[in-house]
Amino acid sequence: MGRIAPEIVLTLLSMVVLTWDLVTKGRDSRQVGYLSLAGLAIVGYLLIDQWNGLRNAGISAEPTPVFAMMTIDTFGIFFKLFTVGSLAAVMLFVLSDKRERKHGVGEYYFLLLGAGIGIFFMVSTSNLLLLMLGLELLSLASYSLSGFHKSEKRSAEASLKYVIFGGLSAGIMLYGISLLYGLTGTIDLIEMGTGDGTSWPVGLAAQFAYNPAPVAIAIVLIFAGFAYKVSVVPFHFWTPDVYEGAPTPVTTFLAVASKAAGFAVLLRFVGLLFMAEGVDATVAAYGDRIGMLLAIMAAITMTLGNLSALRQASMKRMLAYSSIAHAGYVLMGLAVMTPEGFSAAMYYLGAYYLMNLGAFGFLLYFEGVTGSEEIDSLKGMGWKAPLVSIAMVAFLVSLTGLPPTVGFVGKYLLFVQGIEAGYGWLVIIAALNSVVSLFYYFRIAKALFLSEPAERSVAPQPILTGFLAILAVGTILFGIYTAPLQSWADSGTASLELVNSAK
Repeated sequence: MGRIAPEIVLTLLSMVVLTWDLVTKGRDSRQVGYLSLAGLAIVGYLLIDQWNGLRNAGISAEPTPVFAMMTIDTFGIFFKLFTVGSLAAVMLFVLSDKRERKHGVGEYYFLLLGAGIGIFFMVSTSNLLLLMLGLELLSLASYSLSGFHKSEKRSAEASLKYVIFGGLSAGIMLYGISLLYGLTGTIDLIEMGTGDGTSWPVGLAAQFAYNPAPVAIAIVLIFAGFAYKVSVVPFHFWTPDVYEGAPTPVTTFLAVASKAAGFAVLLRFVGLLFMAEGVDATVAAYGDRIGMLLAIMAAITMTLGNLSALRQASMKRMLAYSSIAHAGYVLMGLAVMTPEGFSAAMYYLGAYYLMNLGAFGFLLYFEGVTGSEEIDSLKGMGWKAPLVSIAMVAFLVSLTGLPPTVGFVGKYLLFVQGIEAGYGWLVIIAALNSVVSLFYYFRIAKALFLSEPAERSVAPQPILTGFLAILAVGTILFGIYTAPLQSWADSGTASLELVNSAK
């Protein structure tokens, strides 16, 4: 049981938080927030201890099974730590958001912790049933969080759209999983890929020998579910409306933690099914076609996301389309179908954590000052809150992919892997999209510093300001000193025991 201690502690923490909020009847929700943060610190300590144990024992590439359904490996721990850090930041945003003080927000923390439990199981399993259960736990909590402000029309509309489209995508994905099970006789990804068709379960190899069309249909249906979760075109349509209507801390969670979890599951799904050691040769060869499909989706996604962001007056909607574009960049790492490409994708997700959390934190800061999400409301505000505004410029530089930031290193790694895999055309499209993004990102910097100083005063928010300053320092520091994040990404990928897909 010690191997799943973080999951147990997180589950107990969510129960304690819910009980405390019920006993106090929401009168002391800030104390609930502090308790949640303290509990997350314990979970984070347990995860770091697990990571160090795997590394010190020299078995970072040897996953430990739990109940034949979960796998304790450095890949899963990487994304669990990512989730813990994201949840802590979102809870800090909730505590700092002045507009949330009029709401009984104790349920916020319980729902966030529930979503975290779902993510923990999602990112640590090769069992499609447990994957689906974790995904649904995450989704149900996200639906509730999106409509947390029940009295606001935008929030209620966001939640309704999210529920309808989310339920549809889950049904499509579940049908694809059931189809794969019917074709292969197993719901375990490793058995699907390694089965040679001579014994039960037969795996994908037997179906490829008979008729590959049903497998293609199943894979497309499952990819549709993944594409919805990570906002990949053409399943991105819910993202701008939900991001805009949901409370800003919830939008931050959806854009950072939920999206990274979706990519974690997609990485494990593609890697174990088509690239793991021992995968049947016919299955590995099919991975090349999967890579081309992902490359096409990446090109379309980043282009539509960036072009749509150009026309947005609302910073929240602009960041929503920006998150769509960044999903396209991450897909580049999957498309190359190599362990190095997966590592580059994980590195970029780590970079995305720093710069996107910072951007949404900046939005939350100035929403409390101006009461607006419009970019024009920021005119001249850079001179009133210079530290926060300078930090935002660092985030914008990183989101664009300019040196010396972590976003530049992340894109560089993806571009190198794309060229080495023969996807030069995709790298060119990504580079052109980065140029396009420069125009809408720096509209914010222009509004902050190249306008007349605003007359409105800005009340100090020392905790939020300090957190944004830390994120900005990390954005620059990891762009110069890349070794720690690169080591974590490489170790995570190594635990999947992947080999290059057949070309």
